[in-house]
Amino acid sequence: MNIQLIIAYDGTHFLGWQKTSDGPTIEGTLQQVLEQIYQEPLLLQAASRTDRGVHATGQVVSYRTKKERDLKKIQFSLNQMLPPTIRIRAIKEVADDFHPTLDAIEKEYHYFVTTSLIQSPFDRCFAWHCYYPFDLEKMKQAASSLLGTCNFSAFCNVSVSQSQEKVCTIKALDIIQQEERLKMIIKGNRFLYKMARNLVGYLIDIGRGKIQNDQTLLKKQDRKLSGITAPAHGLILKYVNYGDPQN
Repeated sequence: MNIQLIIAYDGTHFLGWQKTSDGPTIEGTLQQVLEQIYQEPLLLQAASRTDRGVHATGQVVSYRTKKERDLKKIQFSLNQMLPPTIRIRAIKEVADDFHPTLDAIEKEYHYFVTTSLIQSPFDRCFAWHCYYPFDLEKMKQAASSLLGTCNFSAFCNVSVSQSQEKVCTIKALDIIQQEERLKMIIKGNRFLYKMARNLVGYLIDIGRGKIQNDQTLLKKQDRKLSGITAPAHGLILKYVNYGDPQN
């Protein structure tokens, strides 16, 4: 059986998705509880290896097991045994060849920025506090220039081998003003390492006048020209699309 989970988590106190010996991770915590329930080793696959401090409401995970179980009971047990910062929103059996990473058509991230002088304590773990005046029109113009299919090396934080695919398609990069708050919606077929946060950092730097919109930035493929990396805690993996609105 190939089982799919839709999970939500508060990534504040986790070292990201991927299991490591350095501290608690989403993958390690979930795997430990699943193996306790099934009493067998399980390998987890995830749609996105979110970084330390990044959150999710629509992370997609799969695992394989030969043991047939009542999946609603599995979901209930998981939500009883997992820490309150991780919740299983849905569970179902999927096709044997389903893979949450390889089959993803589009990923949607949301990023939140609070612009008030004093940030609410309820936003501190889920939004970047930037209380500068922003030129929203310049930010939107820059965002529109980043849409489409291109080499996004300028927004990748690490040097990658020449053989690694760097071409991505950004389908949406919307900036929505919500009183003393900005919401950025980023949709793309795939993302390079820290690419979503780098896109946000670039737009914020443009909005506050630290850098100018460079129409040739993507062609230059130089990370040093694209501004800062936005902090992890403002980013949420919202949804992974597989061509089926129900996943």
